[in-house]
Amino acid sequence: MSEKAAETYKEEAGKEENALQKGSEEIGNIIESLKPPVVIDGGEVGSHLNEYQGKYVDIGLNTNGNDVTTDDWELFYAGNDRIYLIAADYVATEVLEKQWHVIGSGTTLDTNGFKASSSYQYNVYWPNYPTKFLDLPTEPDNYLSLVMHKQYDLNSNSGKNNSMATSHLLNKDSWNGIKEVAGKSDCIEFVIGGPTLEMWCKAWNEAVEGDTNGFVTIEPDPQTSGSGYKVKHGTTSDYLMYMNGGGLGTTLSSDQKTALGTTYKTFFPHTEGYESCNGYWLASPSAYASNLLMYVRYIGNVNNYYCYDNNLGVRPVVCLESGVQLTETSKGSNIYNVSM
Repeated sequence: MSEKAAETYKEEAGKEENALQKGSEEIGNIIESLKPPVVIDGGEVGSHLNEYQGKYVDIGLNTNGNDVTTDDWELFYAGNDRIYLIAADYVATEVLEKQWHVIGSGTTLDTNGFKASSSYQYNVYWPNYPTKFLDLPTEPDNYLSLVMHKQYDLNSNSGKNNSMATSHLLNKDSWNGIKEVAGKSDCIEFVIGGPTLEMWCKAWNEAVEGDTNGFVTIEPDPQTSGSGYKVKHGTTSDYLMYMNGGGLGTTLSSDQKTALGTTYKTFFPHTEGYESCNGYWLASPSAYASNLLMYVRYIGNVNNYYCYDNNLGVRPVVCLESGVQLTETSKGSNIYNVSM
């Protein structure tokens, strides 16, 4: 065979090999595309929370007025065969009152213990002190047992200001307006105005424990004084807890801010003040004093503050019905649909 013929043969053989490889890849892509979408349930989410937390779940409910419903709710955690979602950001007062008709159909936020401030679009605060305790169930097998640790009985402490404030966040009837306007309301069991401290800590510990950016393990600590909860920070029992492991006033590094803004957006949607909103309420009283409620601050710490503070907002929590499944909208996407 001549040298030219040999080169031509090699060239043609190379083309054929490339064509076969390309064809094989195309066949592989076709096979991959034909695979059924990923379907997960509460058990799968609970077992692999670090994989699924923060994925978007479309319940047909917009939170920011842009008419897009696929990125407004994030997968928070799972427990008792139920999947919990949290609003992807602080929810504007206007959305809460005028679009979702909370708290209570046909009423205003102010008459139900909240008061909106025109100066702070994303703020919802208690006017002076809450003046009414909204009744909560007392049976241990009701919905409240799914979200509230029994270290502190709100009903027995109903006369305390932070208990009244917490009752406004935990009373599912108050937030039923959100369920009513959701496009997939048949998949929703109940809605509350924010996560409890236990929910928040459970979600954190199961998803990001052992992170390399200086974050620490957290957990609720039994009350030792006052009315409510303390927060355990590492091996100490402080009332305050900074997620970067530093003391009060510690500024997050640029790397930590990057981490908070991506991996940890489920917990801290912002790393600086946003629309004059400095964080969001947790539906749990503080152990420091009977006027204090727990909240999550934008810079990365769980703190406590007066329940009538006017610089905080809410991130409602949706509990999906038992047996609800999440189906990936397209292969490799971070968006899931809900179905019974």
